Amino acid sequence: MNKRYVLLLVFIAVIVKADFSKMDWQYKKQIGVSDIEGIARIKIDVEVYNHSKYDLSDLRIIDDEDKEIPYKIETVKSKKETICFEPELYNLSNVPDEYTEFYLDIGEKSQIINKIHIITGNKNFRRKVEIWGSDDGIKWLNIRDDANIFGFYTEDYRTSLTDIEFPNTIRRYFKIVIWNKEENPLKIDGCRVYDEKIVEVSLEDIPFKILSREENREKKRTEVVLDVVYKNIPEKEIKLKFASGGYHRNVWIYGSDDAEDWKLLSSGVIYMYNKENKNNVISLPESGNRYFKLLIYNQDDPPLKIDDMSIKYNRRFMCFPVKKNKKYYLFYGNSYARSPLYEFERLLSFMETEENVLLDLGEEQLNEKLSRIKEVIKEDETFLIWPMIAFVIIALGYLIFKSLKGINEKRRKKEKRKEWKERYEKQKSQERKFR
Repeated sequence: MNKRYVLLLVFIAVIVKADFSKMDWQYKKQIGVSDIEGIARIKIDVEVYNHSKYDLSDLRIIDDEDKEIPYKIETVKSKKETICFEPELYNLSNVPDEYTEFYLDIGEKSQIINKIHIITGNKNFRRKVEIWGSDDGIKWLNIRDDANIFGFYTEDYRTSLTDIEFPNTIRRYFKIVIWNKEENPLKIDGCRVYDEKIVEVSLEDIPFKILSREENREKKRTEVVLDVVYKNIPEKEIKLKFASGGYHRNVWIYGSDDAEDWKLLSSGVIYMYNKENKNNVISLPESGNRYFKLLIYNQDDPPLKIDDMSIKYNRRFMCFPVKKNKKYYLFYGNSYARSPLYEFERLLSFMETEENVLLDLGEEQLNEKLSRIKEVIKEDETFLIWPMIAFVIIALGYLIFKSLKGINEKRRKKEKRKEWKERYEKQKSQERKFR
């Protein structure tokens, strides 16, 4: 292709800006071909983070017919799972001026229970509650004795809490004691029991290098500088492992893009009292920094020897519709791209698809059209330099012309005002002589 024609296309792309033009995106990756038709997912990798905008607003999926494909970015996060059981309620009784008592039978099958919800029609109350558990309904073990339930209702404000949480318990029978004292007994309409748990997701490891590790004796701290090589990765946590146990240290973590200008990101405490009571993880905000500095404050204790360290981030996926055996490409690397708005984001949760497929991303490639433009510029730099110099000269000449024209205009106006003033004074002088 003629060099001047390639550069002409560049100038046309600047003047007539389309929503997507391949020449505006620096990098691309081929997406694996799907053998089904449905919804596909691709994992955003560190190379894509590194060359994209921090908010990922420049990501575009294009098919082999150069059509833009809508997508939605999803972050894999921990989620709460709840299983609800309807137990049999029996032996409900009241002891005047003392308490209300009733029993729950979960059933023969053992279940993990960690929350009981009491259903009552009362509105303004506050009560102390005890929870007991048993395997046979005869021998009882206290599970919690400091719980409180309440409900307050006015014309403008309503609040209530009748949930009682406790550690995971596997019991068939539960006894609930509600202390009324001098208050009227609560009306018990029923109960529900729950097994609630947080399902933690596995985080992705970020490769990194330790640039330095120093013992600052003056400030009594260990200073470690890390380079994660890639930028814009949504870091989640830093995990440390030490050779020895029995410690309690404060940790401050700073982030930087150039390893010179540092800003505080997070702080926390790492400790190990025994095998059950320990914490070696410091949570991080999603800063996208490339460099991290860890300050471990030892005070007057000897420094800890770091055996291992890891940095992890939340996995993010792009979901988009695919057709069987069709080729798709991921384009990224355009600092001027706006964030796209697709109705696909709202429709995805309502789409009924039998098939979902996880596709791989190929190797990172520099956009060939952009590469060709760079080659043209490199081979014939004067082709761009001289037009640019000519444009600057013309622009400067125009500004100088406008400036000189303005100066001359002001001078003419000044001379005209002086001439009018002299005529006026001469006319006045003649009128005085005539009188």
